[in-house]
Amino acid sequence: MIQINCFIIGIISMGLVSCQQQTKDKRMGETIADSTSEVLDTLSQYDTIISVQDSDTSLNQATVDTPPKFTIREGVHNLSLQWISWEEMGEAEIKYLGDNVYNIEGEQQSSANSDYLKLKGTLEPISENELIFDGIVEHQITHLNQGQPCVKKGKQIFKSTKNRRYWRMQDMQNCEGGSVTDYIDIYF
Repeated sequence: MIQINCFIIGIISMGLVSCQQQTKDKRMGETIADSTSEVLDTLSQYDTIISVQDSDTSLNQATVDTPPKFTIREGVHNLSLQWISWEEMGEAEIKYLGDNVYNIEGEQQSSANSDYLKLKGTLEPISENELIFDGIVEHQITHLNQGQPCVKKGKQIFKSTKNRRYWRMQDMQNCEGGSVTDYIDIYF
């Protein structure tokens, strides 16, 4: 921007010098005063244009500095809880709601007994590998938590780590407590 200002001032100065040389034969005082006034008006106009361009540039930089929004593929995704099965996946439907928020609803049912996993809420991707889920995760496994449903409400973090092709819920503690760990996964 400084180079443009110098270039413009240089061109205007050359014009001023040529005007001064042409005015030697004419009335010296009036012509130089008129030329100087025109040059100052022109400089003022360029200064205004440059100021507007500078403010446009800073607005564009502010837009570029905002973090990008990450997306999730809409449609049906596999869903699993290891206690039920990794071979017979459940399904979750993901739909875009707007403003970087997605609806998710899905379930996995055991073919051998009454065990199930249900998931209902919203997802907000905050990076390529991390989602914020807000809603209800419920599962019932006959041999865990005395066969009672394990319900988690509110916000949960799902992450994909080590180049895995799924997001895993990070609160892995089963409602039974102890060392019982739940792997609830939403597949890409």
